[in-house]
Amino acid sequence: MSSLSSELRRDLEAAFGDARVVMLHAAPREIGLVDGGGRAIFDGILEVLGPSRTLVVPAFTNQLTDPSHWVNPPAPPERWETIRAEMPLFDPHETPPYQLGAIPALAYRHLRAARSPHPVMSLVAIGPDAEGLMQSHAITDPMGRRSPWPRLVEVDARVVLLGVGLTRCTLVHYAEHLAGVPYEDLATCTFPLEIEGERHFVEAEPSGGDCSEGFDALFPHLERARVVEHRRVGRARTMSFSARDLLRVAAEVLRADPLALLCNFVTCHLCSRARVDGASP
Repeated sequence: MSSLSSELRRDLEAAFGDARVVMLHAAPREIGLVDGGGRAIFDGILEVLGPSRTLVVPAFTNQLTDPSHWVNPPAPPERWETIRAEMPLFDPHETPPYQLGAIPALAYRHLRAARSPHPVMSLVAIGPDAEGLMQSHAITDPMGRRSPWPRLVEVDARVVLLGVGLTRCTLVHYAEHLAGVPYEDLATCTFPLEIEGERHFVEAEPSGGDCSEGFDALFPHLERARVVEHRRVGRARTMSFSARDLLRVAAEVLRADPLALLCNFVTCHLCSRARVDGASP
């Protein structure tokens, strides 16, 4: 039994509703002080979901991408070859998620965890639907039709953003992919693989964009469609919606303006270039 208070457990129950599958993006620190910290929150989430429901979290490993694409922080060009040579291969049981917080860091090591096999864009699931959701993830299709994302939509997973905003909602990249956004081919996903005993860097097919900082532009559209539920989990502002509703609203937005979800940061080279290319005849 976790050390969560009964009030916090009730908050989690309300946020998850009766969803069979919960796709969770979370910043546990936003909840406030909890005895046992992230471990207690993670255990409490699994207890609230119980044995009949499934938790899904991102487990991305951006540390395993080609260093020439690193931007935060960038890698010095003179170090690229050394980094490539020393970079380990992806191991779903051993490779930790990169800077995704306490929940993914604990989830991928859970005894009942199933992790999709993509070397960079993997997901982790725990629960009765875990194996089915994570069973395949095409190497060359990180966030497209041959990944777990369409399966999450098929079961209409409940997307819960606990203490974070839409910029953390990875399912929007799948919406970009389905919409065929014009900047999709600007995104790159290159990683090491061992092929016939030799190490190679492989580039995946475009699959959505490579920046999520503009995803908050979806918020007023989701609100107008009345598909968002707002709650608090402890002190953390939390919103949730169904995966199908999110894709439907995002599709409408991107049909009206294929560049609607680009960010406005001048330092974002991908979005800046996409805007220039989109304005070109």
